Amino acid sequence: MNGILAQIVAITAYGNNYLTYGHVPAGFYPDNATFRFCNKVDFLEFHQPWLSKKLKETVVAPEPGEWFRYLKKDGCQRLRLCFKSTGDQAIAKEHKLAGMAGGGGTWYIEAVYKNYSNLWSNRWQVHDPNAADQKIWSVNYGRTSWRQKTQNLQIAQDGMKEQLGNTLLELAEFAFKQNLESWGKQFESALGILASEHPEEQYCHKDLIPLNNYSLTAKQILFAAGQAWEFGGMGSWNDLRVSNKEDNELYDKLSAQLYYNIIDAVICAVNSY
Repeated sequence: MNGILAQIVAITAYGNNYLTYGHVPAGFYPDNATFRFCNKVDFLEFHQPWLSKKLKETVVAPEPGEWFRYLKKDGCQRLRLCFKSTGDQAIAKEHKLAGMAGGGGTWYIEAVYKNYSNLWSNRWQVHDPNAADQKIWSVNYGRTSWRQKTQNLQIAQDGMKEQLGNTLLELAEFAFKQNLESWGKQFESALGILASEHPEEQYCHKDLIPLNNYSLTAKQILFAAGQAWEFGGMGSWNDLRVSNKEDNELYDKLSAQLYYNIIDAVICAVNSY
């Protein structure tokens, strides 16, 4: 998965660990791999001052651990992931735009309270493009909706695992048939993770989640989905075009199917705890 989604997953998963046990692993921020290229990750609320048309940003937590403590004190019970599609896709399909800024739909962290939920979304901005330590990004999470009806989306793990596996198998077979061997091997690699007893060992972010909090099936689904994420800019899987019209239609169909399978798989796995 891309860095933006990986960070949302990590914050949600470790946030739930704090809300349950009151504990954040030492060095979670900034040592977790999902913060590697970030010089700042803070959390904001927006207020409209009296007689002003401009919203004022207030930092409620300067880093993730402080946000977890802020949420617990505020009465938050758990964190959940949710996703909102872009809507009209007449010009370009969502999976085609996933590698562009603001494309591919919007992820939210749902902070669940007793009788309502607040939604938090993120904003990534390049702060120092020439940073020697490569920490070029400044990231803000803002509370963009509050006192909403709770979603707490849950997806059955066994059905999700089967669905994702079938899509990956179809895509691997399609890629090899089209002589796209490297892509075929990538999808086969994701299939291997889906069946692995230690799925995190083959994934780049081994500290993505607190592993002990999740079932083997949930971990298989999450890390396989992460490995299968090939939606980016030029040169990515969603940037290809197959010459044969019929094959190109199948390519688009399977690519969109994989994109939404990955979204559901991430939600399924992370929200299972």
